[in-house]
Amino acid sequence: MGSKKKAEEDVICDEHLNAPKKRKINEMIDSLLLEVENKNVAYLKYFVEQDQTGNFPLSEQWRLVFIPALSDTTISDQIFHILKKKYPDIDLMKKEEKTKNPDCIILPQHADTEQLIEVLELVGAACVFYGNLSDRRYGWSCWYKATNLREGNAIPKPTLPQSETQKLAMRKKLEFQTVQELEGLLRQRRTHWATQAIFTCLRISKKCDSFPNRFIVYNVFKFALQGWGDRNVPLPRAFAMSLQLFELFGRTKFFDVLVKNETDLEDVVQSTLTEFFNTLRDPQRIQTELATVLTFDRLMTSLVFSFVYQVKVHKKARTDQIKIKDYTIKSKADKLEEISQLILVILKLLVSIPKSKAEKQQLKSKLALYINIFELKRVSQKPNSLLLRACTSHQGTPNEFKLIKLLLKAGADPNAVDQQRCSPLHLLAKSEHLSSRMWDDPSYSTRAENFTAIVRVIFDGRFHQDQVNLSGQSALECLKPLSSYPDAELSRLVGNFSQGVRPLSCIAAKESTPL
Repeated sequence: MGSKKKAEEDVICDEHLNAPKKRKINEMIDSLLLEVENKNVAYLKYFVEQDQTGNFPLSEQWRLVFIPALSDTTISDQIFHILKKKYPDIDLMKKEEKTKNPDCIILPQHADTEQLIEVLELVGAACVFYGNLSDRRYGWSCWYKATNLREGNAIPKPTLPQSETQKLAMRKKLEFQTVQELEGLLRQRRTHWATQAIFTCLRISKKCDSFPNRFIVYNVFKFALQGWGDRNVPLPRAFAMSLQLFELFGRTKFFDVLVKNETDLEDVVQSTLTEFFNTLRDPQRIQTELATVLTFDRLMTSLVFSFVYQVKVHKKARTDQIKIKDYTIKSKADKLEEISQLILVILKLLVSIPKSKAEKQQLKSKLALYINIFELKRVSQKPNSLLLRACTSHQGTPNEFKLIKLLLKAGADPNAVDQQRCSPLHLLAKSEHLSSRMWDDPSYSTRAENFTAIVRVIFDGRFHQDQVNLSGQSALECLKPLSSYPDAELSRLVGNFSQGVRPLSCIAAKESTPL
């Protein structure tokens, strides 16, 4: 059982959870609002005393929205940045050094009620994200005041449309609309408050044309995805939240800024990819818990995002590991390694699920573009090619053969070599030879046919038969121990190729070409 302190962190007022509802809630709200009002009076008094720009009329105190001293000193600036584009006359007064007064957003005299409402809502969200228990109470009071203003002035709160992925990630929840719904939030845990804060920030930043921004993507990651395993977040929701973050990152200049300047903030893009990889690591859980959400479109979204991110990381200047607070930003080499592993996992899943003809073509086209841009034009990256990775981890399953064939058809280099200068065919031949004890098993015939088909595709391409590994063996020499292989066509293919005869598939293709 958790301590009393932890309970207070998770629930605003645990002692009221099982009390007679309406009367107790009303008493709690009255007490909370009085506490906040007293605090605001103290803030206002300090503000009037310290204001160097002239006397601020007490009759206009509605123009002041105080921001408590939150854990991150840049929060006020980030809130101000979101609002400034739509409301250029809004102002921010930062607290004086060595004082306990809060930062303060100052609305212009001509500000309307809706502007005040949105400032209150955004400050409330920041307090929920970054504040202690007292600050979160203040944030709730900001929401309460804003909601009362909406209801009293008949100003509806817009509801943002949600994609199916976002609905899954957010548990089909919507942003609260009424005072009654807000009062119900008092009895819920902080994670529910954070969900509402995410909705609030998304809505206001889009209206203010300040979307996306660091403030939103970092808090979405922190409160919805980070450490999902330890928090017992359901696997489908963590998977969906990763996809939601991919959408928030986008492919704009904002994405470039996140990749190039991760030292200004935790490396939220790489962290998101790491957590996404964690959702796909356990084959058993994928087959059970993720079976219904692993669609072609969702996997393609994650694949294309991983492709784009890998290219951006590769272009980025080389850096060593950097420590920020208690967080270590991974080196460029570590990032590239992790992204490559993730791409391979996604591709294995894509070849394993049913696809239409159009979807197969889409996958091949995206893969061909990636191979051409990232692999074939970067000689130094060949040891880390997807084809080599697929062949190195090859276990002989039908889906693995499908993936290798797909990579070859998409233009992967059959002559790429690893650190031992072994090509894909070196690696596959070795794997088949190690499985020779199973050749007499009738069930092995399918694997033998698949391997022979891969050899045919390699021979049809730009295969260099004179390429040797560090042991001095060519790939054709590695195939010689397979003379008694359960598929007789393999020996014929090898014999024909070594004599300079192209495979039948090439001859047929040549004869069918019109003059």
